[in-house]
Amino acid sequence: MGFDTLGLSKAVLEAIEESGYTTPTPIQAQAIPLILEGRDVIGASQTGTGKTAAFALPSLSKLTPMGKPQILVLEPTRELAHQVAEQFIKYGKHTGLKVALLYGGVGLGQQTEELKAGADIVVATPGRLVDHFYRATMRFGELKVLILDEVDRMLDMGFLPQVRKIVNLCPWDERQTLFFSATMPPAIQTFAQWCLREPVSIEIARRAVASTITHAFYPVAMDQRDELLLALLDQT
Repeated sequence: MGFDTLGLSKAVLEAIEESGYTTPTPIQAQAIPLILEGRDVIGASQTGTGKTAAFALPSLSKLTPMGKPQILVLEPTRELAHQVAEQFIKYGKHTGLKVALLYGGVGLGQQTEELKAGADIVVATPGRLVDHFYRATMRFGELKVLILDEVDRMLDMGFLPQVRKIVNLCPWDERQTLFFSATMPPAIQTFAQWCLREPVSIEIARRAVASTITHAFYPVAMDQRDELLLALLDQT
C-alpha cells in the first residue's frame, strides 16, 4: 500500500514524494482514511511510529487557506511543538497553508505577528496558547480540527486543566478531534470520553525491547557517577 491509495491531496502527496517516503507506517495506514472521513480518532502509539504524519497529512489534505486558525495542535513541550510545526511546514509546503508556532519562554511579539499574518495551522503549548487568547491574538471560531498530542505527558505535567479550558474555547459543532496518547490511564480515558464524539480507537502494539539489550542497576555516589559512566563506556 502506498500513500497514493489513502485519499490524500495532490499537494500533500507531492511533498511526501519529495521527502522520499513511499510506504505508510501502520498507524498512518489506519488513521489517515478515518481522519479524511471526518471521524474523531483515539490513537495509542509510541513516538517513532510516524504518529505526527498520521494526523498532519490528512489534516493538511482537508483544508484550503483562509488566513484564520483552522487546525490547532497542542503539545506538552516547546521541543515537541517545534518538531510538529516543522512537519506541518514540510508536508504542507505546496498547500498554501501557513503555520504559527506558539510556546513559552520567549516574547510574544514574533508569535503575534505569525498569527496576524494569517496562520491556518497553530501548533502550541497549552500555557502560551491561553496567553494569546487572553491578549485576543488567538481566535478559535474557525477551528475545524483539534489535535491533542502526547496527552499522557500533558497529564503528567499538570496541563490537563488548561487543555480542558482550551477544548471548551473551540467550536463543538463540526469540530473533528484527534487524540493521541502512548498510555490511557483512567484520567485520560475520562477526558477522552468528554471531548470526543463516537471516536474510532487505533492501537499500535508497543515494540518489544531488543533481546540484545541488558538492563542493569549500579548504586554509586553522586560524585562518582561520571567516573562510573566512563568506565562502563570503556567496556563497550
